[in-house]
Amino acid sequence: MINNIELNFINKYIISERKDRLIYEFSNSKEKALLRFSNDINKYIKKNKKINKIKINDIYNIKLNEKVYIVSLDKINGEYLFYNDAIIYLINQYMPIILISNNFIIIKTEDNEYFYLT
Repeated sequence: MINNIELNFINKYIISERKDRLIYEFSNSKEKALLRFSNDINKYIKKNKKINKIKINDIYNIKLNEKVYIVSLDKINGEYLFYNDAIIYLINQYMPIILISNNFIIIKTEDNEYFYLT
């Protein structure tokens, strides 16, 4: 089932042509949704949103003292972690993950690429 945080993420960042499908997949198969989305992020993100490919060092350089929401295929899906704990989790996993904060999104793809959205 999709929750308000995931729905807000989709409404804020995803182009209208792909919203309904992504909402359906988040509601029925989080694995399909994460894999489809992370394999071709640029096809999903609104043009007015800034998307940057970043490196692991860039992730560590982000200073944030708040919890972020985790979207993953692991048992931690739907949990909140403090940012520093979340990036350790993000870097140590071998699957797509989305970290959602109040001000930005970090996406890890299946290929271990990292994207920063504002």
